[in-house]
Amino acid sequence: MSRLRVEFLAPFGAALLLVLAVSAIAAPAPPAGRNLLANPSFEESLPGHPWMPAGWDTFPSAIGTVFFGRDTSVAHAGSYAVSVANVSMQLPMWHNWSQMLVVGPELWNKDVVFTVWTRTMSLEGRAYILAQAFNDTIGRYALEARVPRDTAMARLNYVVTGQPIVLTGWKRLYFSESETDWVRREVRMFVPATTNMLVIRAGIFGTGQISIDDASLVATSPAPAPPANAKNLLRDPGFEIDGNAWEFSMPPFQDMRMAVDTTVAHGGRASMHIVTSDRGNLQVRSGVGQMLDGRNLSGKRIRLTAWVKADSLVGVAYPGITCATAAGDVPGPATTQEFGTFDWKKVATERDVPPGCLLVGAYLHFTAPATGDIWYDDVTLEVLGPAEYVKKKLPPPQATPQPLPLTR
Repeated sequence: MSRLRVEFLAPFGAALLLVLAVSAIAAPAPPAGRNLLANPSFEESLPGHPWMPAGWDTFPSAIGTVFFGRDTSVAHAGSYAVSVANVSMQLPMWHNWSQMLVVGPELWNKDVVFTVWTRTMSLEGRAYILAQAFNDTIGRYALEARVPRDTAMARLNYVVTGQPIVLTGWKRLYFSESETDWVRREVRMFVPATTNMLVIRAGIFGTGQISIDDASLVATSPAPAPPANAKNLLRDPGFEIDGNAWEFSMPPFQDMRMAVDTTVAHGGRASMHIVTSDRGNLQVRSGVGQMLDGRNLSGKRIRLTAWVKADSLVGVAYPGITCATAAGDVPGPATTQEFGTFDWKKVATERDVPPGCLLVGAYLHFTAPATGDIWYDDVTLEVLGPAEYVKKKLPPPQATPQPLPLTR
């Protein structure tokens, strides 16, 4: 049965960290309308393992404050459910159960609907379910050849810093109820052409426990792409609800924190408060943001604005917009960087959305490691009109070339 680990700790920046391990090959995907997941109710045991369910994998943090389990004490249906419990956020990590599938043209230009039943206990922070789509040459070969990713990378003549992996789909649902009975959760994601791997996850970012059971991944006809005519394309732009509309992109640096702050605000009653950390040896891009379906934004010019406040920030804060296509990410323009101590200040960046855009990431970045505090509030992502390359009939922006294998 397939077991493959893929972990993205910082989904939208240079802090993208990939951890992979393979022990078997995934079965071909069943026809559309059927559950694509192996062992969706965790009833089958992994041969030779005392408790692990077949077909599933866990986040390999190697931290002693995290516990993964499979037992009969709490189950939504059948005999088994799985759980993950975490008692410390000193190192911020997304602890989860996951499953990866190799896919092909049979799912291209369709939607997949990922559903799972969850139960939270003493949750402080956020639990989540997540569907991801990739074009990952090395990962697919590793599964098909039944070898670890490092072996596949060597056979294909790639190096660690030059892995050809393209994000093509992303849909996450965060939820933060402290105590719940079994609740059905669902996300729906479009699968673009060129996608060859899907990953689904359910887990916790915070402390407490989440139990998981009866997962399903079903292919269906695609829903229309969201319209691009809203005044503000972002959800919960003032952090007034609970912050669960926002992604956190952050490395596992000790004592780094991001949370809604109801004591400081530019407008309304809340803002997003970031406590930076200087306990890291590698400079990475971090921040909070939202990932949007970009299909109806191609050929548009968009603007991201936000209000930012900082106290003793030794580092930089700045807005940024990412655009992902099937050929890879298309770089955007450089933006003004803020640092030091200052009261609320409006910052903005604009860019053209390239043809064939799949995903647009609207992000409020900062560099890490750093020291000091940052607050963001009242964020807007709006369409200004046609892209400059459309109006002026210029060549459109292009994706960053994907790495080629080394010759030997």
